[in-house]
Amino acid sequence: MNNTVKATVFGAVTLAGLLLANPAKADHVSVGLGLSDGINFFSLGFNNGGHGGYHGHGGYYGHGPCTPGFGVAYARLPPPVIVAPPPPVVYAPAVVYAPPPVVVAPSGYWQEREERTWIEGCWIETFDAYGRRCKQWQPGRWEIRRTREWVQQ
Repeated sequence: MNNTVKATVFGAVTLAGLLLANPAKADHVSVGLGLSDGINFFSLGFNNGGHGGYHGHGGYYGHGPCTPGFGVAYARLPPPVIVAPPPPVVYAPAVVYAPPPVVVAPSGYWQEREERTWIEGCWIETFDAYGRRCKQWQPGRWEIRRTREWVQQ
């Protein structure tokens, strides 16, 4: 035991001795003391042995003379139980399966065509051998262009 507990127990024993040595003026006196460090528990109690109580018009009640009493108890309490909180519940997000969208493929096919197109003549800007800008005539010409067309079936 540490010094504080020893001093407290010594004081309680001294008080109990004084109560038992000198008769009290009251009908009965009881003193109790309990100490605990969280695991161990020590209790001490004293009673001077009172003779019952006063009952109205000059009569006392009780079961006869009582003798002074002294009691000491020691108990080792079970260690405290530490309960962790339950783990948080995490639900997976709901998965909704939807059928794929209906794709309607039109019936038909692509057909490529070649067309001859006449390109008109025009003036274009060019640079001569000395780096000077000059205009030059570009005559008209035929070009072949490809086009794609959808053929419905």
